[in-house]
Amino acid sequence: MSTNAKPVSKIRVFLMWAILVGNILFWSAFWIWYNSGRAQPSADAIPAFAHAILMIFLGGFFLVAGVMSYLIVLFTHCLTFNFSRPVWSALKARLFIANIFVPLLAALGVGFLASAVLSPILLQLGLSESTARMAPVLGAVVILQLLQVWILVWSPLETRVIQRRLQALGITPEQLKSGFYLGLSNPARGTFQRFGTIEEDMGMLWFTPAQMVYWGDGEQWAIGRDQLVEVERRADRGSTTMLSGTAHVILHLQLPDGTQRQIRLHTEGVATMGGKRKAMDKLSEQIEAWRSWSGAAATEPGTA
Repeated sequence: MSTNAKPVSKIRVFLMWAILVGNILFWSAFWIWYNSGRAQPSADAIPAFAHAILMIFLGGFFLVAGVMSYLIVLFTHCLTFNFSRPVWSALKARLFIANIFVPLLAALGVGFLASAVLSPILLQLGLSESTARMAPVLGAVVILQLLQVWILVWSPLETRVIQRRLQALGITPEQLKSGFYLGLSNPARGTFQRFGTIEEDMGMLWFTPAQMVYWGDGEQWAIGRDQLVEVERRADRGSTTMLSGTAHVILHLQLPDGTQRQIRLHTEGVATMGGKRKAMDKLSEQIEAWRSWSGAAATEPGTA
């Protein structure tokens, strides 16, 4: 067994952030520049007071719609009601759509409310009416999108879905407390072969004195030390986890038929990208401890 750790380049992380923020700022600045030359409001334009009332109404509507939509997605497990069969494949497609529209509703709500306050100030600074009234909306969307990159708003959903699915498979609440919330993916798949969420399966990982045991939505396995050929740490360049400098754990397994399989691990149920990096480091330490015969002796699923 060997360990191969490739530290994430800080320069690459900086470049990823620079590309992300620079791209957003470029198109935002382009929109403001494009609208700055438009005609000033005519005599029949909406009065400032009426505009403020309209923005407050729209802001409140979209903000409430965003919050309610988030709660519906969270407490219905993204409209998933039957956990007696695999759910992740269909759920992640719905989550891909929810991840676009639910945060956008909240961002529009904040933006319209900001427009009610900031538009008169921007008009006095000489901006055109269309720019002054829409720039706060655009700014709110941009800021909340950047925050969403770091703050993982769907982490509670990941935890709830894994718990419900594993309980349906017979895992006890006590066993759920002792495992690592985990996602699996194939590191051989390229960026353009993915749709939405990278993880191909979701579940939990336990450590027993003799085995690492994984129970997930679509697959279950248990491996001994003799099957673990190599543990690799490598960043996923096509994932947003690059922004936190996370180096994923990749297991190289020897299968009974003589072939090898690579499994990339993803830590789940973590609130921030920085938290994901720390959780991945902790998981890596636990795997190394288990390989050196000092791993935690958690109860193996299905034996309690």
